[in-house]
Amino acid sequence: MTGAPSRPDGDGEPGIRVLHVDDEPSFLDLAATYLERLDEEFHVRSETDVETALDVLGDDTERIDCIVSDYEMPGADGLAFLERVRDRGFEVPFVLFTGKGSEEIASEAISAGATDYIQKQAGSDQYAVLANRVRNAVDQHRARRALAASEERLSRYIEQSPLGTIEYNETFQIERVNPAGEEILGYDEAELVGGTWLPFVPREMHRHVAALERDLLSDKGGYSSVNENVRRDGERIRCAWHNQVVTDDDDAVIRVFSQFEDVTEETERKREIERTNAVLSTVLDTLPVGMLVEDADRRVIRVNDRLYDIFDIPGDPVDAQGRDCEQFAIEISELFADPEGFVERIDAILADREPVEGERIDLADGRTLRRTYRPIDLPEGDGHLWAYRDVTDRSGG
Repeated sequence: MTGAPSRPDGDGEPGIRVLHVDDEPSFLDLAATYLERLDEEFHVRSETDVETALDVLGDDTERIDCIVSDYEMPGADGLAFLERVRDRGFEVPFVLFTGKGSEEIASEAISAGATDYIQKQAGSDQYAVLANRVRNAVDQHRARRALAASEERLSRYIEQSPLGTIEYNETFQIERVNPAGEEILGYDEAELVGGTWLPFVPREMHRHVAALERDLLSDKGGYSSVNENVRRDGERIRCAWHNQVVTDDDDAVIRVFSQFEDVTEETERKREIERTNAVLSTVLDTLPVGMLVEDADRRVIRVNDRLYDIFDIPGDPVDAQGRDCEQFAIEISELFADPEGFVERIDAILADREPVEGERIDLADGRTLRRTYRPIDLPEGDGHLWAYRDVTDRSGG
């Protein structure tokens, strides 16, 4: 009997295709009938000749999930058949189902790579045993293939990941370091495998990392941190680490994965920006000129105290960050002798994006201001810098 042909190695496809090889056609028919009756997923292909069976295995239109073979057959016994199957690279489960029974043959079959050995018996119960053994063999083989495929995908991901990756075993010994990890730390994988994290963790951080290791193994969770590390050449760098424990079905730790990236430049850049901002804030706050910096979307980036003083605006200038400058101009326009002209002039200046130097503006209360404008380039795009100076002549009576 034969099932519908399908491609080889069709993991995930329905049904179990069994290739049964025996030199007795009547026994083949009986076995196929029982097997397909016992398990509706079974599709049995029967062959009386080893050469034909090998051709079936090599047929690209067939998928065989398990081989069941007799031992004593003309031309080649079951073990010789098994050897030829394995020599051709076929790893499908192989069950020796034979009337020739002895512990010696059973031992020889398992040593030769057979998945299982069953001695033929009288009666129909033997087919139930055979069906059960075939089902178990196929399920285990598929599970191993699925695991191997999953591990292969994980391996490829780790090897190609731009993040450094270190794989530890359950005792925190290093088992693997990917190319990105080698580049970041300056070590070859062979120099680290079998050891621990000691070479690339500064001495003063050993206790901290040891405590983190205990927490990881105890909590079986994940931790993220930014730590200082030491490259093989002694250079100190800062790395962002993401550590994750992997457990089995019994919640026992089987692996720990650490992924990391060198953030030294990013950290230094952030520190430099913070230092620059601190200096600029100090300068802006001590200037006798009201300052307003806005981004391309006309949102406030920074205003200083003097601007709030000039326009008598209540509140803290820090709270103005992100405020809509267009709306802000409209709100304070009533302070000027020509409110509408004040707003229109701002729009015209922004449209031209040309510097304006010391432009006179009269306030409704009689004061006079000088306005300066500069278009500026910001990391995220265009920006605008406004300066307002009170130049009211207070010498007259």
